[in-house]
Amino acid sequence: MLFELASSCRNFARFLSDEVKDITANEESCSFSVDNIAKITLKILEKIPFTTIRYAMENDKNIPLFLTMYCTKISDNETDIVIDMYIDIPLYLKPVLQKPLQRFIEAISEKIKTNAEKLGS
Repeated sequence: MLFELASSCRNFARFLSDEVKDITANEESCSFSVDNIAKITLKILEKIPFTTIRYAMENDKNIPLFLTMYCTKISDNETDIVIDMYIDIPLYLKPVLQKPLQRFIEAISEKIKTNAEKLGS
């Protein structure tokens, strides 16, 4: 269930935090703006069924950002998800961007989990 939710950018747009505005989405990409941070376009680069989804996140700051979700089936009713982010932040921006990006990842993880639990019950 987690893989199906996360492998559609149309669904992914629902997992974004309240700080996100101007969302447009289709199956393979979505665009949005984050208050006072950036305008972002997320595109699916690769889907490995039921295990891995790789995204590229283009932004108006020209900072390379890649997001990878790993889904691991723990039991018939339970799947774990791990989200890795690679971002090449210039050293002078790291203190400004690190905490908002961490909150962004945590919010996405929590919303995916909550949506999967609702659909599973």
